[in-house]
Amino acid sequence: MGLVVVCLSSPACSSKPDGVDVKPITSLQFIAGPDFLAKIQRHYDGKTYDQSWHGAGVLVIPLPSPDPDNRIFRSLNVYREASLLKAQATYAEQKVDFTHSDDWNLYVEQGTAAERSFISYKGTRLDTNHGIPIAVDTKPEIFIAVLKQNVVITISYTAYVSRSDYIQTINNDVRFVADLLSKAAS
Repeated sequence: MGLVVVCLSSPACSSKPDGVDVKPITSLQFIAGPDFLAKIQRHYDGKTYDQSWHGAGVLVIPLPSPDPDNRIFRSLNVYREASLLKAQATYAEQKVDFTHSDDWNLYVEQGTAAERSFISYKGTRLDTNHGIPIAVDTKPEIFIAVLKQNVVITISYTAYVSRSDYIQTINNDVRFVADLLSKAAS
């Protein structure tokens, strides 16, 4: 048990998102009009799932994987709301869901009321079997949410195996999303 305690507090076992950079998305300037989600779909060759929740237009976009055999779940959701107030409510719901439950921790939140972002993560935790610790779980789970006026962008990353290159993969996803949003806004 002493090893577990050491490992849980050791940087070597960390699953914190140190080095995740959301600036490629937060630095974008765009106006998301009624056709914004349709433009994203056109630029992504229509490989999206169009949904509508709470009156919002939502695209669920499976992110491209360089290695389809890799056991990683990654996704992008783009919510286009009718107003800033509704977008702020969607952002707030995401923040509650991914910072106040099931081992999720807020890593950082930045910005103002109309343009803000947060990164959360599941920290190193014990896997248990009927309350008995059986393993230390360092598999990274990262969630990013960005509010840009009437748009909320979320990116999630869950690795089902421990990985050392997950920050690079997440930053590549952030750049991919920024490029996609930039093309849709032009």
